[in-house]
Amino acid sequence: MLVLGLAASFAPAMFRPADEWPAIHDWLTGDAPQPQELKEQLSDQVPDQVRRIRAGFDTLNEQLRAARAEVLVMLASDDGRVFTGVQVPQFCTYLGEEIWGSTRYAELGETAEDDIVRLPCAPQVASFVQRELVDHGIDMSYSQVLRPLGQPEFGTSAPFVAPAPLLLAGLDIPVIPIYVNCRVAPSPSGHRCYAFGTALADILDERTERIAVFASGGLSHDHHGPRAGWVDPPLDEWLLDQVARGRGANLGRLFDVESDSVRGGVAEARLWAIVAAACEAQGSKAKVVDYVPSYAAATGIGFAYWPLDAESV
Repeated sequence: MLVLGLAASFAPAMFRPADEWPAIHDWLTGDAPQPQELKEQLSDQVPDQVRRIRAGFDTLNEQLRAARAEVLVMLASDDGRVFTGVQVPQFCTYLGEEIWGSTRYAELGETAEDDIVRLPCAPQVASFVQRELVDHGIDMSYSQVLRPLGQPEFGTSAPFVAPAPLLLAGLDIPVIPIYVNCRVAPSPSGHRCYAFGTALADILDERTERIAVFASGGLSHDHHGPRAGWVDPPLDEWLLDQVARGRGANLGRLFDVESDSVRGGVAEARLWAIVAAACEAQGSKAKVVDYVPSYAAATGIGFAYWPLDAESV
């Protein structure tokens, strides 16, 4: 049964101390022109933003505890570590016993073994979810063995493993990783992702395990892109308002028009649409925890959860 929905933005700096943010910012933005707000944030606001990020994950962790979740479905987009241009599935379930990856980046001169995160998986539940998603008309791929093609020694995509020490602190919950293509065109439409979430809710309703769903990605950013360093607070706030009002289906409209502004991190709104759909199918609306338009992290950082009456689901 579905007992909880969770979502958090993803950016490399979010999981690092304040003194590492400037170097990460330079790596993400390159030569792109930077907004005026950046100077003030780097000098004055980063420690407070670090605190708010920790507080956001603390709240999500508390919700997982309160929901007594036994399995966590993790939704994220591959960052190029696992899939290359040879094959990029739209949706892919990982069916292995364990998933692992590094929170470090070769581009920053770091080595993979500096920080490896290993997460136990729930392969039996994952196999059930995979089969049923196909039966619901979703074009699924699957992987039983983690063989990263981009950077083999770094393991799976960072959005799966970097949040885990904060999100799952003190908890022993196996995960079901599902990759959603938000990086390589063409990506699944927002409407298709909302339908995916609705199907997922129907499937999880058949299980006896208490299952939570977590989206790791977004909000607005364009790391390494032509608008690197850009943050779009009006767009982020609109997205958060829609899920708070139970109107997650409107997120699908973001991708009805082809535009640079819905690429990069905004493309990961697909992940939020999936979680919103799954929880809205159970009558839940999101509780927005916090939003930080962080020019220092080059990302709009948001946290939300969807409470469900776990006893009646």
